[in-house]
Amino acid sequence: MYACEDPSKHFALFAQHVAMIRQDPAWMLSHITVFVERNLGFEAEHHYRELRHMENLDFYYDAQSERHGILTTNEVKHSMVAITNAMLKEGRVSIVDRLVSRDPALLRARLKEQLQVYSYQFKKAHNVLGRDAVALSGKIGGMKDDIVICLQLGILISTPSRPR
Repeated sequence: MYACEDPSKHFALFAQHVAMIRQDPAWMLSHITVFVERNLGFEAEHHYRELRHMENLDFYYDAQSERHGILTTNEVKHSMVAITNAMLKEGRVSIVDRLVSRDPALLRARLKEQLQVYSYQFKKAHNVLGRDAVALSGKIGGMKDDIVICLQLGILISTPSRPR
């Protein structure tokens, strides 16, 4: 996936990505369901609004919250990590040889880099009345963790008994 600061360019890049997927005859007519991480910026709703016109393209809709996208709470993040970690240890995660990307080698390198950094981050309380915190993140020293989040979301949604 490609990201950029300008939302209109981002949506155009997304449409190009879908077109690249559909260049493969095996995937030409396939139905695609888009799972966008839902957050405070309403990115999932923006994606749905801007791209819903595309053929054979659907957006994950959370009926419970009546919103598009997957809300990645701490509970969901911990579940994603546990499932991904177990699958990695069991050798059940592999990346296809033919990645759909403008730069597959760079995508592989970024995924590897983000997997090496993504971890539990512990934060001490600011004072005795506060609480210590733990968070999952790969955002260390200006790094991003978007590709590893995508991998984990893919694993989570493809797990039959995934947590709801």
